[in-house]
Amino acid sequence: MRWVYQPVEVQHPDGSWELGRISGWWTDAAGEVWCRLRTVPGGTPPRWLRYDPESVRLLPSTGI
Repeated sequence: MRWVYQPVEVQHPDGSWELGRISGWWTDAAGEVWCRLRTVPGGTPPRWLRYDPESVRLLPSTGI
């Protein structure tokens, strides 16, 4: 497992988007990638989900 601070946008089943962050990455024995995701502010608590790049968009974590 690798701890990170990665801002993201999360798409909900109704098509709406919400800001969130990934605080950890993990790859299971089958090679599936999981992320520890929470939505902010005051959204869902952290939970492990299989990473889906179609519904979780990674955002820049540092400025240029």
